[in-house]
Amino acid sequence: MNQNRRESNYIDMAEVFGALLQRKGLIILVTILFGIVGFLYSAFLATPLYNASAMMIVNSGERNDYVTQDQLNSAATLVETYSVIITSDTVMDDVVDNLGMEDTYDSTVRNISVAAVNDTQIMKITVTATDPQIALDVCEEITNIAPEVIVKTVKAGSVELVSKADTSWKQVSPNVKRITAVALALGLLLSAAFVIIVSMLNNKVQGEGDLKQADLPILGVIPYYELEG
Repeated sequence: MNQNRRESNYIDMAEVFGALLQRKGLIILVTILFGIVGFLYSAFLATPLYNASAMMIVNSGERNDYVTQDQLNSAATLVETYSVIITSDTVMDDVVDNLGMEDTYDSTVRNISVAAVNDTQIMKITVTATDPQIALDVCEEITNIAPEVIVKTVKAGSVELVSKADTSWKQVSPNVKRITAVALALGLLLSAAFVIIVSMLNNKVQGEGDLKQADLPILGVIPYYELEG
């Protein structure tokens, strides 16, 4: 009864660390296995992705010799509207047709994003695809088609190219190092949690120390001998 009360009042951290040290081999093994699985998945099974990007500037209203703050604010607000137009079927259908990607677009192009750069009137178009050349071609075609479509749709303002479509030709996803590190951390946490839970649920008397902690009297100790032969 004293033992049950002791266990319900607090957790002996010494026992927890002792259990972790006793099962450190299992913890290390599980951690390594998780890390290997994470590495193999990210390096060989996950589809590699590449980015290509271009920047365009949004102009609101007619051109003047000077630009007012209201015009800048209006242009920055239009970025959100223009981003919807750029990613709409009106633009993307022409992009697919011009590049002849009717059968491959859905399987190669994974994402197209348009966002303002630091809350300015400049917007950045980013295309993510399974091949860097495809990402570059799609991004470049968007910058060719979007300005005319935007002018026709909005009936005001204009969009001009600031920096042409470009790519680093480097894989941006999956991040092998990051996924492996996360897998290692997950394996460590899960294995440690398993050992701690099993240790806490174990209410068997393992030795003389358990009786002393439970304030139970020790009537005697049966010695253990190893016989040769």
